[in-house]
Amino acid sequence: MGKEIREILKGGNVEFTIEDITTYCMDDNGNYGYNPRVFKVDINSTFISSFNSLMNVNKWGPTCVTLYSYDMLGKRTTGLIKYSDITLQEIKVECSASLDNEWYYE
Repeated sequence: MGKEIREILKGGNVEFTIEDITTYCMDDNGNYGYNPRVFKVDINSTFISSFNSLMNVNKWGPTCVTLYSYDMLGKRTTGLIKYSDITLQEIKVECSASLDNEWYYE
């Protein structure tokens, strides 16, 4: 399963959560509480972001992704995310009413 998750993440433009990583925010129903923190891989698979922070991808390894970033004083911080701790988010598809009507009248 780790290899499949790795390939999906390397494809870019993917959202996921990490086991036991939460943040206090509003959920889909409008209620506030501790919810899983959502991370996103950019389209080029070069960095992973969450809210207003990001880390660069150093290596897509066989069991985990290695990340790094630099703070404003130049100190390097590294981190690992195990593929086994990742849960991929469902893709949300939105359709506008005008598009629905265009298909209806064809």
